[in-house]
Amino acid sequence: MRSLRNSWLLFFLVSFGAVAQTGGDTTLLNAGAFLGLVKENHPMVLQARLARDRADAERLKASGNFDPKLFNETRQKYFDDKTYFRLQDAGVQIPAWYGLSAKTGYEQNSGIFLNDQNNVPSAGLWYADLSLTVGRGLFIDERRAMLKQARLMQEAADFEIQWALNQLYQEALQDYWEWYRSYTVFELYKDGVELAQQRFSIVRQNALIGEEPFIDTLEAYIQYQTRLLSRQKAEVAYNYASRRLETYLWLDGLVPLELAPTTLPFYQYEVPIPDLNEAWLEEHPQLQFYSLKIDQLDIEQRLNREQLKPQLDLNYKFLNEPVAGDDFFSEYAPGNYQWGLSASFPLFLRKERAAIRKTNVKLRDTRYERQFKQRDLQNKVEALRLELDLTLSQLNETRSMVENYQGLLQAEIIKFENGESSLFLINQREIKFLESSEKQLELQAKLNQVLAKLEATAGVLAE
Repeated sequence: MRSLRNSWLLFFLVSFGAVAQTGGDTTLLNAGAFLGLVKENHPMVLQARLARDRADAERLKASGNFDPKLFNETRQKYFDDKTYFRLQDAGVQIPAWYGLSAKTGYEQNSGIFLNDQNNVPSAGLWYADLSLTVGRGLFIDERRAMLKQARLMQEAADFEIQWALNQLYQEALQDYWEWYRSYTVFELYKDGVELAQQRFSIVRQNALIGEEPFIDTLEAYIQYQTRLLSRQKAEVAYNYASRRLETYLWLDGLVPLELAPTTLPFYQYEVPIPDLNEAWLEEHPQLQFYSLKIDQLDIEQRLNREQLKPQLDLNYKFLNEPVAGDDFFSEYAPGNYQWGLSASFPLFLRKERAAIRKTNVKLRDTRYERQFKQRDLQNKVEALRLELDLTLSQLNETRSMVENYQGLLQAEIIKFENGESSLFLINQREIKFLESSEKQLELQAKLNQVLAKLEATAGVLAE
């Protein structure tokens, strides 16, 4: 029984040092390396890249409204062995930005019943057609609005992706620290079981030779059973946490990976400092997303207000008869042209005014939502800062408690060896020591979980 001191000293060393030791083929996986694996291979990260590709495709689609376009229109009519008419118009159309579009082409028409306005020289007719919107659509139209909104959608997609990844990384880190907690608690009770079993053997041998009463063997065996149940409970929690952690481990986002039994968590205690800059709120991805959404609605409102203007379209068409030779424009005359003006305006503008009202409601709703989100984020981050400080204070107190319980337990063992204590008192000291040790491990995990939640809420975890 007097050899218990060396066993308990070994127990102290195992409880506070063995979880950071490696040997053989053991691989230590710290939080940073684990998060790096998630960032590189998790399917959600790869999906985020696809979302960015979709936004790029939408912008490319909107830009296509300004692409030059080749056109050709051919109309012919044959009846009763007669060619009534043959109309041919081909060329290229170039849309411009401020309500301007240009078209150049070649027109050739013939037939015995050709409409007089379609008569052209026998060699055909070249023309250059300019169309300008001088009323509705001069400053903005649907094409320009779509392109501007597509650009904003492209930026908004980046902020949506950043926020989604923040949530993913937060969940991954919280599950990592639960894995760390369950492993260290399992190791704590595994070593406790071994030492309780050793102590039971020593007490039993001493009882057989008459140095200790047999009732102490029952006390020692009950403690062994208690430690065994605690270890089994901790093992279940560790296995569950390991399986949970595997949901974040992938190869190229396609092949799920499993944790090797020799892969263990690793953590060196340090005081956590949130990585927040002074402008974290202004740069928050959710608030940036709302700002871009408001910008999109502003563009929509500009387009709605543009509809209140009259529709005035001016068209001017330069005409030129082609001639043989190098001087293509030798027969060009400024007096050869065609022009037109079209105008329209709805009398009551009910549709247009309704669109403006609806967009105003959307704008106000989005601004209110942004203000609420901003306040909500400020309060959440401030609450998490306070929780982080409180958890750190609790951890420091618990670390001190563990050291004190360790000292009491060592002193009780010495007293027992000198015949001044009992196995019951040693067990009571041991229970308090184990409880405080487990609490310390829980607080260490919680401290890092709160830090991850704080940085994710502030929107900086995915930077």
